[in-house]
Formats: sequence, C-alpha cells, structure tokens
Amino acid sequence: AVVSTQSTGTSSHKIAIVGGGIGGTSNAFFLRQLLGDQAQIKIFEKEAIGGRLREMKIGGKSYDSGGSIIHSENFYSKALTEKVGLKVEKLDNSGGAGFYDGKGYVLKLTGTAFKDKFKVLGRYGFGVSNVVKEGEKMLKNLKKVYCLQQNQVSFKTPVELLNATAPDFVKKLGQTMKETLTSIGVADIIQNELVAATLHTNYNQDLGVNGFVGFVSLAGGLVGSLWRVDGGNFLLPARLVEHTKAEVISSTVKSISPSSSSGYTLTYSTSDAEDITEDFDAVIIATPLHNAELDLPDDIDQESYLKPFQRTLATFVNGILAPLVPGEKNPSDILTVTSKDKLLFSSIGMKGEADKDFNYKIFSKEQLTEAQLNKLFSKINDVKVVDWLAYPKYSVPDSVPNFEMAPGLYYVNAIESAASAIEMSCIGSKNVALLAYQYLEKVDNVDSGKVCRDVRNFREEL
Repeated sequence: AVVSTQSTGTSSHKIAIVGGGIGGTSNAFFLRQLLGDQAQIKIFEKEAIGGRLREMKIGGKSYDSGGSIIHSENFYSKALTEKVGLKVEKLDNSGGAGFYDGKGYVLKLTGTAFKDKFKVLGRYGFGVSNVVKEGEKMLKNLKKVYCLQQNQVSFKTPVELLNATAPDFVKKLGQTMKETLTSIGVADIIQNELVAATLHTNYNQDLGVNGFVGFVSLAGGLVGSLWRVDGGNFLLPARLVEHTKAEVISSTVKSISPSSSSGYTLTYSTSDAEDITEDFDAVIIATPLHNAELDLPDDIDQESYLKPFQRTLATFVNGILAPLVPGEKNPSDILTVTSKDKLLFSSIGMKGEADKDFNYKIFSKEQLTEAQLNKLFSKINDVKVVDWLAYPKYSVPDSVPNFEMAPGLYYVNAIESAASAIEMSCIGSKNVALLAYQYLEKVDNVDSGKVCRDVRNFREEL
C-alpha cells in the first residue's frame, strides 16, 4: 500500500534532503539561511544522524571513527562548529610521529617543530619546500571559493566550481599525485615517504590518486595546524539539525520521480510495512549513490553517478601496543611509507590513556585477524571494528558527476569525486543550497568573472 502525505505549508518551499551526514546537515543549515524559517526542510536518514562521522566508545572514552581531523584554514567547518555552540580543540602532536617501512622507521619526528624541521631537512633536503609552497598556494586559492559562495555564485558541476576557484585545481584533477609532484621537482624519496604516508593514513590509497585530493591530504601535515570538535566531530551533524530545526525522518528512501504537478515525489519506507509517497519542491541527495539503492528519474544517467569506494577498516584496540621495532619506543602516530613488503596496516594512532591502559586506532584495507592483532599488541583488553566504504577510489583519468542532476534535483556528494573531506562536503553543500535557492526563488546566478577578482582583503562570513 502507498500512503500519500500532502504538504501542510501554504507558500513555503518544501525541500527533502536524503542523507543526514555532514553534507546533508550542513546543506540544511545553508538552505535555512537562504530560504528563511518558512521553508520546510526534511532530512531522510536510515541510520543515525552523522553519516560517516560516527562515535566509537572504547576503554571508557569516545572517539571519531570517521573524519577525525580538520584543517585550521577550513572556514565552514570552524564557523559551523562555533555557530551551533560547540568548541574547537587544537590537536596535540607532542607524542611525535614515525614513518614505518615494515622493518624500521625511516624518519621519527618528536612533535617539537624546531627539532623536526632539522630532521626533515636532514633526510629530504630543501626539496620539501616545493611541496610546502604548493600546499600554501592551494590553501590561498581555496579562499576564493568562500568569496564566490558569499557572493551567491553557484556551479552546476564540481569541475566548474574548481575551475572558477583556481584553474590549477582542474589541472591537478587530470594528473596523478606522482605526476603532479614530479612536475614541480619533488624527489622520489619525498613522494614515497612523506607524501605516501599522508595518503595512506587519510585515504588508504597511494600516489595514483589525483593531484588535487593528494594536496588536500598533504595540507594538514605540512601547512597550518589541525583541530577537531571538542568532544568529537561526530557531534556536529546532530547540532546542525537542532540549530536549523529540520525535521528528521528515520526511513529508507526508495525512489525519486517527477511529481505530477511540479517538483519531485519521494517514495520511502519507515519501520512500518507501508511505503509512503510525499511531494517536494526540490530534492537534494546528500549520500553516496553507490550505497543508496535509490531509483532516480528515467532521464538521469544513474551509472555516471556511481563511483567505486575504498574499503577501510578502523580497528580500535584498548590495550598496549608492542614495540614495532625492538628496543625502540613507539611514537604516538605511526604512518606507513611506500614499501615492497605488504604491511598489515596503513596507520596506527595512539588516541590516549583509557580507563585501563591505552586506546589505539588502526587503519587497514583488510580486517586484521586475531593472530595479527596479537602480533602487534602485547596486551589486548577490547577490540572494536568499523568496516566501511570511506571515500571514493581515486584514479586518473576519472569522471566527476554533476551537482545538478536536473532542475530541482541535486547531488551534494558529487564534490567527493574531486576530494573527500569534511570541508569539501560543506563547500559542496553550500553550492547545492545556492542552486536550490536560485531555482526555487527564480533568482539569476551571479557571473563568477565579475566578483572575487582579488581576495587578498576578503574576510569570510557565515
């Protein structure tokens, strides 16, 4: 049976957001800003609000099992955090980091900037400066996207958005990270150690990813500082829902089809057996379509939106990590470099003291067996595993889907095909909110060439 739900609004716009992760909940925030309190915003989410930002409890402590770090230059992430009453916590790297090749550490950092600078120079020379300069240039260029969006410029595709921000971003999309680095004179040893280590820990992938996502990965390690939401990044999506007063429907959306009048009809199911249909003026998809099992209108090429995702396992262990190198103390963060040997893990991070012993977070491509964990740890009290499709598999060449699937139907996660990160989701969701606003209110888009020509004195405002 199908139950039809009619809108109770009079002249207000009615918008459906499919997906309650950071992309969907930040989109609700931006829509509320643009359309005001009269807009009816419903978020459809089959699991808990937060999406891939999830909480993991182990050893009496809570951690992020998903995106756990945010860069100091990520404007939306920080502004939204503060807007909903959460606090920013700067991350401490005093425990140092080790770059591990399966046999030993090719480099160990202390967490003290002055000492570490000389260690890096001693191993890699001044060639690292080329990487740092490129990272700084990228962050400087990224500032333009905030200016464009503040001036209500929207884009129908991520490629158009990146090109208007900095044409070099699109150039990097068409190159592997290895090609990008080689073109600016970065030595193989830097690529295979420093750069590969950040890609392993951030994306569980290697130098074959596109150069744009490669520098998104690098930015946190080389330029600026890192932070997280005090208490965990997983707190942010739920707070955004509270702030925007969006209605959350716990359900599975089965299909989106053109409405008989205008807009779109959603068919969804809740815990009850009956399917429900409901009409909306606009629909925003804010969940990766590869995982949604969602039927789209017939005239949309659904295959072009389906991207393979990288399986990642986050294994949380409460216990004591055995020395990876006999006789050497483990640093707090262990990152893996390019190695001829098959390594058990991509990275290991000590999350801190627990009620008993210590907590660790291990990233790997395959599930670690009990024997493998016993090899890594001298003592294990508890183990919890999150097995998830974390981010797209990046390859070159690759296609990037559109934000606008059809007038009034939009896809926030299109931005992930360029680079997946909390801030990138927020940028994508702001762009989609602008597209929906211009469509619903019949507002003309702003010519990107006429604004933001010089952003040196631009100040971001939420």
